[in-house]
Amino acid sequence: MCLTRANAAAVLDHQDNAPPARGYTRTQHHAGYLSPGDLWRPDPDGQPHVVTAISRHHGRITLVDQYGRTYPYPADGLIPTALPDPLINPSAPAPHLHG
Repeated sequence: MCLTRANAAAVLDHQDNAPPARGYTRTQHHAGYLSPGDLWRPDPDGQPHVVTAISRHHGRITLVDQYGRTYPYPADGLIPTALPDPLINPSAPAPHLHG
């Protein structure tokens, strides 16, 4: 499943970052919604990490980040997540409006 604002258990706030970094919206999602490639915040006040692997065993979910570190959570818990701002291509031509 893909993390979205619509399936978030909570939408907290937005964090701006200076370019070239992207901003993101701090959210919380149920553990079962996370998939590899999603962003989550092992430190709820820190920067997001990328989920690279997930294992589910005996009522626990373990997330692996881009550095190979593992983080266990209850399988039925809420996990601090992040939704990245959309990519914007400033060099793309403006649409031509016919009128």
